[in-house]
Amino acid sequence: LFIFITNAFCNNSSIQGFSRDSESKEPLIGANIMLDGTSLGTASDENGYYIIKNIPIGTYTLRAMFIGYETLEKEIGVEGSQEYTIDIKLKPSAIELQETRVTAEKRKGKITEAPASIEIISSRDIKRESATNMGSYLKGLKGVDFTSSGINNYSISIRGFNSSFNTRVLTLSDGRVASIPALRVINYSTIPQSMDDVDRIEVILGPATALYGANAHSGVVNIISKPPAQFEGLTMSISGSSDERQLRKINGRFAKKMSKSISIKVSGLYLHAYDWPFVSEEEYKAHRYPWSLTPDRVADGKDNNPWNAAGDFAG
Repeated sequence: LFIFITNAFCNNSSIQGFSRDSESKEPLIGANIMLDGTSLGTASDENGYYIIKNIPIGTYTLRAMFIGYETLEKEIGVEGSQEYTIDIKLKPSAIELQETRVTAEKRKGKITEAPASIEIISSRDIKRESATNMGSYLKGLKGVDFTSSGINNYSISIRGFNSSFNTRVLTLSDGRVASIPALRVINYSTIPQSMDDVDRIEVILGPATALYGANAHSGVVNIISKPPAQFEGLTMSISGSSDERQLRKINGRFAKKMSKSISIKVSGLYLHAYDWPFVSEEEYKAHRYPWSLTPDRVADGKDNNPWNAAGDFAG
């Protein structure tokens, strides 16, 4: 068996000859000569000469084609290391360019295979940066507008129409709609999924209603978690800050494959932080000297005093 394979791959058989017009005997320059069912083939030179080298043992159909001429087919058997000489004479075709045809195959294509512009955030990108929720990882992406209000509140807009309450971007978590049902908006802090459990985040730019259904007017954010059967073990991370925000975050995940058909996983996230305080303008004025309306304050001549230097009340 070894000797047979060696001879099959190492023979030096070749086919050569000239391609000519069957009537005028003029050489056909650039005629295509090939062996059907293989990648072996060549084109004739300015003298009509062609040669096909390194042909394995077997039986082939030699096909010769040239624009404006009928196609010629001829059976040939290759045995051992030999040189075969086959001259080709092509007949002019009654209809020019008969062999040059352009056909279109009409068939239904899967909608899941339709081209789309997708930005992907991998689990490696998530490990590289610590954030309070998954919305923070979407900032900086092409075509994505990012809005942050507070430590743990992010809003994403795609293809313009930026808003803190965007309903034009469909957000999915493992194929399930992740928006708040009562408000029809997405709040990434409410998604019950830890960062260690995210395999990748796919961001599809542009309308995708035909594939993902309603509410995908501007784009789709698809959060895909790690399968417990493929990503087993315990992972945990702790991060925080030492400033006045006092940010503390504990992120963890545990997964185990019980059998071929049963796997379990538990993931969670604990977040503690002091957000930026909000004081309304009315409350601010009520605690400042110029608006407190305290009549018994002594005049001190400073800018925050509502009285003049003579001690008279200012209206």
